[in-house]
Formats: sequence, structure tokens, C-alpha cells
Amino acid sequence: MNYKKFDIEAWNRKEHFYHFKDQLRCGFSLTTKIDISQVISFIKARDYKFYPTIIYLITQAVNKHDEFKFAMKEGELIQWDIVHPAYTVMHPETETFSELCSMYTGDFQAFLAEYDRVHETYKDNYALSPQQGIENIFNISMIPWVSFDAFNLNVPGFGDYFAPIFTLGKYSIQGDEILMPLSIQVHHATCDGLHVAKLLQSLQRLCNEIK
Repeated sequence: MNYKKFDIEAWNRKEHFYHFKDQLRCGFSLTTKIDISQVISFIKARDYKFYPTIIYLITQAVNKHDEFKFAMKEGELIQWDIVHPAYTVMHPETETFSELCSMYTGDFQAFLAEYDRVHETYKDNYALSPQQGIENIFNISMIPWVSFDAFNLNVPGFGDYFAPIFTLGKYSIQGDEILMPLSIQVHHATCDGLHVAKLLQSLQRLCNEIK
């Protein structure tokens, strides 16, 4: 769990950071559709699960962009070396969910094994957050029962939570493409629309080039 203290004074976004952190405290969300045609072909050919695969690809993309690895720690702005996905899993018998976290190393097969290990360990634990003590995370949830064109989380006050929050929806076939709705919510203090666009471009490229 390594990080560095971030030098705000030397940052070209210093004014923007303080404005959106302390004055006009806000975040923003953006909903788009990701072409996952190659991802579906890839997992079907290998009998892989979709959810851990897309979690891995999103985590890959997030870790390529430092703007999405900020946090506040002991009153100071820090930047994690690496962030791990905290994702929701459903308990059908209770219609409740838990948030689990799998460690990311950049090794796809290792991540799939870690996902299965975590799921097996906590599958019968109905607590909201059965794992504790993992600070360097970002959030992913999925609504696999419905496709959507827009999604917004209402976060009163917003605070100093700088990790991105992703929400995925039911994918559908549109022409020659398989499209999945994806919403990302971010804190405006640490990133702008340009940074979200670059992140989504990285994710689309990873989906296209999965191997």
C-alpha cells in the first residue's frame, strides 16, 4: 500500500483543485457505451466469467491514469502507486449485496484466481463490507438486469472522496456491436472531462485488444 504525498503547490491544477474542493464543492458523472464485442468473443472462447474480466480491464485503465489515484490521508493529498477494485456482488437469496475487493497486479490470470479466492472466502458473508483495512480502492457496481442511457449517483456534500465510481449496465447487441452502458462519477477537484475521456479511451482500447 504505497503512496506519495502530492505537491499541490507545484500542480497546474492547484486553483481548480481548491475551487472544486472548498468553494464550489462538486463532482460530475458521465454515461457512455463501451463496445465489448471482442471481450465477449474472448471469454466465450475460453469459458471465462464476464464480471471479473471487465473488472480487470477497468482496473487496468484506471491504473494508467494518475488523476484517478488520489486520496486524502491524515489531512494531506496523496497519490496511490496502485489502486484495487472494490466491486459489488449480489446475494440472490436475500436480494442484498456485499462489496468485495480483489488485489490487482497487472497479471490477468492471477487476478482471475484472486477474484475466485475472494468470492469463495466471502460468498456466505452478508455484511456490506466484509473485508477491512484496504484503503487504496476505487468502486465498481453492476446493474445486469437493465440497460440504461444515463445514471447518476446523488452524493450529498461529496466530501474529499476522490476515487472514481463506475456503474455498469446490461449489455445489448446493436448492429455489429455489443455495447455495455457505463457510468463514471468523479470528484471535479482532481479531474476534468478531458481526464475522464482519456480514461474511457484507454478502456475501449483494452477491450478491443484483449488477449
